Amino acid sequence: MPILGYDRFQRMLKFTKTKVPQEVFSSLESIKNDDEQVQNYGVEFAVKQTKDLMAHGFQFIHYYTMNLEASVI
Repeated sequence: MPILGYDRFQRMLKFTKTKVPQEVFSSLESIKNDDEQVQNYGVEFAVKQTKDLMAHGFQFIHYYTMNLEASVI
């Protein structure tokens, strides 16, 4: 799921009842008022997480884009 803005991310977490590592919240805290930086962090985190999953043998990754597929291109 893309992180497109701090407020949107918070609403989505409440809606989906998703648990997120504290590392993510800590990283977002200092940039939460800058949507561009939040989006950049989201892309960097997704790339890091994808590489980690692939390194551990996952061959197929499905991204939930919420109809914002440009966020994963």
